[in-house]
Amino acid sequence: MNWTEVTIYTTTDGIEIINGALLKIGINDAVIEDASVFEDFLHNETLNWDYFDEELAKMQECESCIKVYLADNNQGKQSLIEIQKFIEGLKEEFKETDLGRLKIETRILNDEDWANNWKQYFKPFTVSDKIIIKPSWEELTESSDGKTVLEIDPGMSFGTGQHHTTRLCIEQLVKHMKAGTEVLDMGCGSGILSIASILLGADKATGVDIDENAVRTAKENAALNNIYEDRFTVYCGDVTGDEGLQNAIGCNRYDMIAVNIIAQIIMGMSFTFPKFLKKGGLVIASGIIKKYVNDVVEDFKALGLEILEINNSEEWVSITARYNA
Repeated sequence: MNWTEVTIYTTTDGIEIINGALLKIGINDAVIEDASVFEDFLHNETLNWDYFDEELAKMQECESCIKVYLADNNQGKQSLIEIQKFIEGLKEEFKETDLGRLKIETRILNDEDWANNWKQYFKPFTVSDKIIIKPSWEELTESSDGKTVLEIDPGMSFGTGQHHTTRLCIEQLVKHMKAGTEVLDMGCGSGILSIASILLGADKATGVDIDENAVRTAKENAALNNIYEDRFTVYCGDVTGDEGLQNAIGCNRYDMIAVNIIAQIIMGMSFTFPKFLKKGGLVIASGIIKKYVNDVVEDFKALGLEILEINNSEEWVSITARYNA
């Protein structure tokens, strides 16, 4: 599959505004290039460094921009149309704010070329002393010593397990998983949390994501681990606004919800958690940065969720809660 790299040129002030607009249309991952980031680094008196690379210095002169990557399919094309529409709207809404030229440029990337640029850095590693996450193209160089091996090829979907947020989620899955559990993986991405759940003893897992490519990738990764549709079902859609999708996923069915996105989106979909969970069911939520922890905690409490654990890794936090209604 090919991908469209969409670059939106703006200013430092425009970065946050555009990123917020992207989140509203379901685009959660973006690459930001901004000269002010380099300036902050350069003048940070708490850092000790002797030199910096000349290529890095070029950031001082770069034009601020946000880059996103869209699948070259109908959904990706529709997302590009929505991006073009909101950029035109920003020009009218923020006439008094310097948002730069707000020019959109696109180029096509080949999936294979993209993959070869990063696969060299993705090596097998262990999470919570229980699971070895292994890219499909690598061989284990040492014994697994009784650990469960999870094989994955994330493509351009989020989720290799290397990021702190995914590790935090998997650590909680390891701690709380019981045989016969049914898990709902909301925003499943590469399917890594669903696959980990089943390998750890869950009876079944259901994944849901708004990205068609994520749904395809999750199914392919499940098959790499000999997990098929009898145990793993994946839906494409937005659970926050599609009641038919909510009913298809199943009401009061799940012992556990795993959600690894960002705080704002977690809170935007959290009203559905009580609909999906059994009484006493758990929510394992990650992708939360520290400054939003209290917001998520208050949101969960208002829904009848009892906070059991709050764990962190650097600036990232996971929250484990029980539904007691």
